[in-house]
Amino acid sequence: MTESRAAHPRVTTRITGVTGLRGLALLGVVLAHTWVNWTPRTVPAPVLQVMAGGLVLFFALSGLVITLPFLRAAAGETPPVDLRRYAARRLARIYPAYVVVFLLSDAAAAVYLGNAVTTGVPGTATGAGRMTDPGDLAANLLLVHSLFPATLQTGINPSWSLTAELCFYLVVPLVSALVLQRMARQAERVLRRAAFLGAALLLLGWVTRLVAEHWWRASGLPSVVAEFGPHGVAVLSRSAAGVADNFGAGVLVAVLVVALEQGRFRSFSRASVLAGCGAMLVASAVLTHLVTGPHPWFVGSAMALAAAALLVLVAEPAARRRSSRIAALCDNRVCFHLGVVSYGAYLWHYPVILTLARIDSHVRLLGGDDATTAVVAPLLVLGGSVLLATLTWHAVEKPALAWAARQ
Repeated sequence: MTESRAAHPRVTTRITGVTGLRGLALLGVVLAHTWVNWTPRTVPAPVLQVMAGGLVLFFALSGLVITLPFLRAAAGETPPVDLRRYAARRLARIYPAYVVVFLLSDAAAAVYLGNAVTTGVPGTATGAGRMTDPGDLAANLLLVHSLFPATLQTGINPSWSLTAELCFYLVVPLVSALVLQRMARQAERVLRRAAFLGAALLLLGWVTRLVAEHWWRASGLPSVVAEFGPHGVAVLSRSAAGVADNFGAGVLVAVLVVALEQGRFRSFSRASVLAGCGAMLVASAVLTHLVTGPHPWFVGSAMALAAAALLVLVAEPAARRRSSRIAALCDNRVCFHLGVVSYGAYLWHYPVILTLARIDSHVRLLGGDDATTAVVAPLLVLGGSVLLATLTWHAVEKPALAWAARQ
């Protein structure tokens, strides 16, 4: 690896600002889920929607970070990716912390026993308990529960996204081995083919969303049930194919990063990049507004444009070996720590919400759907989630990743 970096001084493994963006994505998801549970009338719907877009940013980040090493290797910038170590790291990244958090949450009766949409009541722990059914436990522990209507949104209900992540982790090395590696060191062809693959992911996501939305309209179900309830259309919507366009946005940014590392697009100044990303953010906001009512399944597609813009803002300077105030701002001490522990906090935040709701039903901690609760509830949920996630990082995640690095 050292030799490769010496030969290609533009290649850097760490992109300043990406960890901070992951922290901001976490913050958005936690705020959205907390406000939906306690203050859905106080917090404006557009604000809730923007915060929920943190999950879109998570997927786009995965598209960039997971694809980049394979793309660099295929372009001849770095040695081939060690697939054994890659697999070990991906499994170590997902399963140890997830299993620990799930089992502890289950012991605390803070997991959903049925579908969270149909059995849960916002602001309460209704529907939560201690999961004992062997089939449901196995499905949740193996992270295959989101593949079946009966178990979708059970357990730690946002964990459906982990199944989509695992599918993407599997697809990237397969595509690299079958398509990209055959053109090793033919950088221009590699980048074109990778861009085509990124575009194919966009198309797959759009087609899947179109099918799911059509299915929803034919079903007569409320949109929230069709998107997250115990129904086939929800399984399709929560699948890797259903969010493939979010991953595709990150893949296309990875292509841009490698192109910049190779000295391409020199005519594009930082000012032009800022202007382009600003236009993408505005276009994303306009498109999100336009599709929210008539085509709700495409809200994630519209938000993927904003996610891509944010990734370009932080990744472009690093690819050109330049400093960036925006990237440095993203990686401030608070956001950086949130990014480091983001996975654990993402896992913990819903069990914390359920536990807080259960405590609140006995000892009043929160008020009603008002401005005070809109501030206090997120502070309690975020504080508890980050504290538990920090412990999980040091006790579980960090040792697991260190083991994977030795494979």
